[in-house]
Amino acid sequence: MRVQRGQMSEHSQFRRDLFRGTAEYYDRYRPGYPQPLIDDLVRRASIREHGSLLDLACGTGQITFAMQAHFDEVCALDQEPEMAEFVHSKAIRAGLRHVRCVTASAEDLEVSEASVELIAIGNAYHRLQRRTVAANALRWLRPGACLALLWGRRSLAG
Repeated sequence: MRVQRGQMSEHSQFRRDLFRGTAEYYDRYRPGYPQPLIDDLVRRASIREHGSLLDLACGTGQITFAMQAHFDEVCALDQEPEMAEFVHSKAIRAGLRHVRCVTASAEDLEVSEASVELIAIGNAYHRLQRRTVAANALRWLRPGACLALLWGRRSLAG
């Protein structure tokens, strides 16, 4: 397969420590997801404030914290230990006992079949082995549940 500049193949590799040392700055300066986007996702996914959210490649938890109130259980996963630790600390400070943080790759995660109400991936799907993650998501999601990819064309687009 020929990959042109600006495109990534299914097999593109990113260093697992690509964002090492940046969690505080990433959290402070990266634009969050607009509340109307979150509200629209909750409506379209028919979230009823129960069930579980799986936030893959969560970074500093922008989706996790924006959506956590709608779920009984939240799993925020990132392959970079610093990011998962940052989310864990932030959840503890906020008293969010239903937010669990996991350091692992989305491709290697083991989740019970048909156990997740919503899987969300924000601005990171391009970094994942997309076919593997999509196939896993189909197994992990409950019947009728959703996979949501949130991103913007530009960093300021939200």
